[in-house]
Amino acid sequence: MRSTKRHVHLPIGHTARLAFEIDTVRAGCCEAAQTLLRQKKVEEEEVEECARLDEALAQAHRILKTAVRNIMITRITRRSRTKKD
Repeated sequence: MRSTKRHVHLPIGHTARLAFEIDTVRAGCCEAAQTLLRQKKVEEEEVEECARLDEALAQAHRILKTAVRNIMITRITRRSRTKKD
């Protein structure tokens, strides 16, 4: 017997794409830090800000990747259980 429940379409693809875009922003933080460090007078506060932004982005990246991975594994598991029944 088929389920009559309708599943809400989650924006998994958009979320995964956002995780990849975070990588690009992190690369921008690294480039900015490298540029700051090449200057004769190093602005340590600005380099520290780059590092803090990079760490925040890294944390968000890990959270998004983990959430997407867990949701996809749950869906695969659910589908294989449904096919067995």
